[in-house]
Amino acid sequence: MPADGVAPLAGTLAAPDAAPSSLPTDGLTPLERGTRPPVGSATPLAPFGSGPALPPTAPTDPRTLRAVRIDLLAGPVWRSRTTDAQVLVNLEAGRLQGFSGTFHVGVVVAPDRGIVDAIDLPIGAGFVARRRLGRRSVYGSVGLTAGLLVHRAATDLGLVHRVDPDFQLPLKFAWSAGRVGFSLALLQGFSVRTRTYERRGVEVWKRIPYRIGFAVGLHFDIGVGRAKPRRARSRGL
Repeated sequence: MPADGVAPLAGTLAAPDAAPSSLPTDGLTPLERGTRPPVGSATPLAPFGSGPALPPTAPTDPRTLRAVRIDLLAGPVWRSRTTDAQVLVNLEAGRLQGFSGTFHVGVVVAPDRGIVDAIDLPIGAGFVARRRLGRRSVYGSVGLTAGLLVHRAATDLGLVHRVDPDFQLPLKFAWSAGRVGFSLALLQGFSVRTRTYERRGVEVWKRIPYRIGFAVGLHFDIGVGRAKPRRARSRGL
């Protein structure tokens, strides 16, 4: 052996039976910034709890919902210079936005009961068209009903019962928070006949056929669900 030690192998020398190496002789080239991994390589997983953001849930279209709405309303009504008190229960069944069937029954109590103890009961049924105002839960509706006005009065001559045709045009605004909400209604009615009572030839009680009043109260939605889709009309060829 030489005195200065073993001489190093040359860079081109290799074992005769060894496979050629794919690594460059001058080492690995560092990855440049912004370089993407090749196609087919494993994509690093996102950390736990992170991921793509889900799209916001779209609000439900009120035209696709059906419900039964019950209104409990009370307020003043005018049929003369005297202000009467009215309590009304209204039931609507149909679409939250669109047409619905409606039924109402109420009680109109006159304050001058010391002269004539009179009570009127408006009963009617009809249709209501309701629409949402903007994107909020505020609805406006207009309706038309037909029915009867049952009149009952206790006088000095005995008990009097009368029944007249009655028509009502309700205009309502409703704000809902879930299945409960607040209602405001402008009520107009027409009962065809003027009612008067006299004592010794002097008129002591009178109500004209037309009445107008407003009422406030609460409404409750029961059985909210999706309406059946309307079938498209088939056209013949």
